[in-house]
Amino acid sequence: DYSLVDINPNSDTYGVNISPDYFENQVTVHYFGHQNWGICTARVGQLNVLYANLVSEGIDNVKIIAIGKEQYSGDNSNWTSENSIPVVVDPSSKTLWTSWGASQWDVFFLDSSGEYITDFNIQDWDYNKVYNQIKDILPE
Repeated sequence: DYSLVDINPNSDTYGVNISPDYFENQVTVHYFGHQNWGICTARVGQLNVLYANLVSEGIDNVKIIAIGKEQYSGDNSNWTSENSIPVVVDPSSKTLWTSWGASQWDVFFLDSSGEYITDFNIQDWDYNKVYNQIKDILPE
């Protein structure tokens, strides 16, 4: 578990300490990347589009969170400008990355009870794979 401040001024939870528990009764997708990498920045944008598409379909019980690293925080604006998903930064100790066993470009899916479902790497972007995984774990 973690509790980190959402640094994205475009997010509904800006300035709030968020955690998996914060999004109770919602499916959460946690993306791990480096704020200074072009591919990671592209993935945050693509996840933001996916989130907007879910909302436009009336699916409002999903949250996507981007998790960067303190060492790349000088490039946070790469993830926050023009995106509305929450962005948090793991402290320099990389506590969250380590405890979750995350690697760059990994996405972790938790169900609406906060239980781990699966994770996979999205270095190669596949919108349908991520979208379908979310749809598969939505409550009936």
